[in-house]
Amino acid sequence: MTGEPPAPGNTITHGPNSPAIGFVGKLFLSVFFGDSADFTDRAKGWSVWNWPPFLLVVSLGAYALIAAPDGPARQFLWVHLALGAAVALALIRLVLPARGTRAPWRVLMSAAAVICSCVGAVGMDHLADHGEIDVTGRSRMSGETVTNGSQLRLVVDSPADRARLRLTLTIRDAAKAAQFCAPETRYSAQLLGNTGTRVDDVRSGQTVAFPLGGLQGAIDVEITLLTEEGCRMNLSVAAAVLHD
Repeated sequence: MTGEPPAPGNTITHGPNSPAIGFVGKLFLSVFFGDSADFTDRAKGWSVWNWPPFLLVVSLGAYALIAAPDGPARQFLWVHLALGAAVALALIRLVLPARGTRAPWRVLMSAAAVICSCVGAVGMDHLADHGEIDVTGRSRMSGETVTNGSQLRLVVDSPADRARLRLTLTIRDAAKAAQFCAPETRYSAQLLGNTGTRVDDVRSGQTVAFPLGGLQGAIDVEITLLTEEGCRMNLSVAAAVLHD
């Protein structure tokens, strides 16, 4: 009785009961990550097999853009770069033909596109929950022209969805031809009724932060102007941002 050595490597079987696990696995990879084996030569003729990775990337990118919150554009830069790279890779993989029976670069491009789009979508979700929110346009201040000792109220018509308010005010001379008081003008500020948040000796253009501490509803800031007697000043909101 003559024994035969076991078949090395990948064993190929035939017949109606042959295992199809390998084929199914390769087919799954072909659908979602590109052509990865010789048998997919036939799939190359079916353009529909090239569309699922591209459509997945576009869907994730659209979701991320729809979920984008209001905020400074700089915080979205890395998310937009990830989404742009994902779309570019998926589009290149879709339109460029494969060269040869095996095209591993197609698999890598599709995988990289899906990963980049996932990073972009998750990153946008994170920014929606913890990113900065620009509320400058929702801020209003009482009083236009003020003098030494004047008290003003700054109201931000926005729920306190973050832990802190970062505020920057601009102080200008009301009568520029008759006075030059802005460089020496200061102000103090605090959240309404909360002396623990008070900041003093703040200059024009200087940024200060107020801990909101679970504040509900609109944000109300009390401001007291300190300037030379006889000086008339204008205050305006340069920037108001909610952040964690």
